[in-house]
This record gives sequence, C-alpha cells and structure tokens, in this order.
Amino acid sequence: IDGGGTKTIAVIGNESGRLLAAAKGSSSNLTAISTEQLYTLINNLIDQLLMKTGVALSDVETIFAAMAGADRQAEQQKIYDAFLQSPVLAKLKVQSDIHAALAAGTWGREGTLLIAGTGAIIFGYEQQNTFRVGGWGYLLGDEGSGYHLGKLAIRSVLKAHDDKMPLKLFQKEILTHFNVLSPDQLITKVYSSTNPVAAVSSVSRIVLDAFEEDTLAKAIVYTVQEALLELIESAYSRIDRTKPVVLHGGLFSNNKFYEEFKVRFSTQFPDLLALKPTISGAVGAYLLALHESVIEVSDPVKQMIQQTWRLLEGEIT
Repeated sequence: IDGGGTKTIAVIGNESGRLLAAAKGSSSNLTAISTEQLYTLINNLIDQLLMKTGVALSDVETIFAAMAGADRQAEQQKIYDAFLQSPVLAKLKVQSDIHAALAAGTWGREGTLLIAGTGAIIFGYEQQNTFRVGGWGYLLGDEGSGYHLGKLAIRSVLKAHDDKMPLKLFQKEILTHFNVLSPDQLITKVYSSTNPVAAVSSVSRIVLDAFEEDTLAKAIVYTVQEALLELIESAYSRIDRTKPVVLHGGLFSNNKFYEEFKVRFSTQFPDLLALKPTISGAVGAYLLALHESVIEVSDPVKQMIQQTWRLLEGEIT
C-alpha cells in the first residue's frame, strides 16, 4: 500500500512477482486525516483487493503499508494501535511512503530519492543509515511540492483580484475547478474542504497544462523547481554519486515538468544522474513486502512485476 497526500494506491501480488489486482483510495496522510479514517481506508483497500482476487486474508503473508506522514516511530505506532483488534495487525509492516518510492526506483537497493508530490523531501538510505532534507509538512515547509505549486497558483488569482487585474486563462480555470465565480469565493472553498492540502495540490495540473504558453504559469513552475534544486544543494554532500537520484511524485509524472527539471538538474549537478521509476510507489511497497518475507527479487521476478504492472496500471490512473 502506497499512501500519499492526495491518493492511496494498493496492489496485491504473489511470491513470483505476478501482480494480481490494484485498488485506489483517497488521501492517507496522517497529518491530514485521523487514525480512524486511515483504518477505514486501509481496510477498504484490502477488502477490494481480496474481493477482486478471491484471496483470503489468512493467505496473505505480508501487508506493507508505506504511508505519508509515517516516517517517525510515533506515527507508525499510531497506525499499529489502530489495528490492535484486527487480524491485519499480525501481517502489517508500516514505514514511510519514502521507502516505497525509493524501492520503485532502485528495486529495493540503496540510493537517494527526491519526492515532488503533495509534499517534497530528499531521502537517502545506505548501509542502514538514512538522511533527509525537507519534508517538514505543508505548514512549515514542502517547498517544491504539488501543494507549493497549487498554493502559488491560487495566490496569483487572489493577487490579481486584489490588484483589480484581469485573470489569465489558467487562473479562470482554477475558479472553474473549484466551482466558484469569483476569486474571493476561493477562501471558503479551500478552508472548508475536508482536506485542504489535497484541494490546493489539485490545482497543480492546471498550472502545468499552461506551463508552455503562459509566462506567469511558467514563472510559478520555475519557482517550484528552484525549491527542489535547493533541496538537492542542501543534501549534495551526503548524496552517493555512484547511485542515481530517483525522481518520484506527481509533479515528475508530468512529462513537461520532468523534462524541464531534468535539464536544470543536469546543468546544476553534472556529476549526478537522475532517473524516473518505471513502476509506482505501490509496487515499491510490494517489493518491500517481498523483502520483508525474505523472497529474492530476481531478474525473472522483476520482469514479471513490470509485465503485470503494465496491465494493472490503467485501473488506478
């Protein structure tokens, strides 16, 4: 299970790398929802996967939940505590979604990960030692994230309203996205949302669509990319140059954002290699479940994972 700030994806597979089913749910970030909501969400996803495959819970060996907001032991314990009365608990392993994203790019090996999703963080793992830069959450940080991009875009709408300037096309599309007629109505929509972080982040797609044609949209995107490059600069001395920097998250899934960022990355850090995973964070969590069950991820297993993931990917996009 790969739980993010915007959506949660789950897959189920066997010991030979064959992925059997996928399911999709809403945000599962512990900083944005309660443990009770998270418990319900995880159970629903598990039920969907078992129903789709006809597999019994008793036949499931490991459930690896890689959850946003669960990178510290206290947060992980909250999730375990929520399942104290559930048969899921004996099979459950909880870690941060960061580990699943890194596994998706390295097949479980060590390396460095740059996430630009709802949040933004650099994470490195080598010989059981970790480092992290950023990832301080939407109130204190997350510059370079989808939330940052969405916030800057919404702010541009509000500033245009304050300055009595006409709205650009992408700014009008933001109003349509929130189903409001004027910028001042955005305040109520965003602040009354059950998940304001996801609501703000959802605007990023509109800005990215306007990226090539609109100078303001381009300036907003560049500001977000600059924040990501600053994260790399802060982590630079700790990054292993012999291993790639894995680029992960919703912003990098946008080809225009990814290509533009990769050019800037290569120019600023010519001794580093950046790559984008060919499998999702949920499949990364499945890889970690295999490792947890001491199952070797051999080349045939990798090939089977890639083949079956291509068949399932359309179900959850």
